[in-house]
Amino acid sequence: MAKIKSLCKWKEKDIAKRMDLLVSLTEEPTYVCRKCARVSNTKKALCKAVPLPARLPSIKRLKVA
Repeated sequence: MAKIKSLCKWKEKDIAKRMDLLVSLTEEPTYVCRKCARVSNTKKALCKAVPLPARLPSIKRLKVA
């Protein structure tokens, strides 16, 4: 696989031009960027990637500060 430009740095023209790659990188995401909240299934596609929890907490249990 070729080097992936971070999704965090994609511009509108990049999205339109590489929709196929965008779809493949974002289906079943396992990472989230802690800077801009974009998601991907590979760590290399995000600038500040952190793993998504295996199970997201219920909305009822989320506390808003």
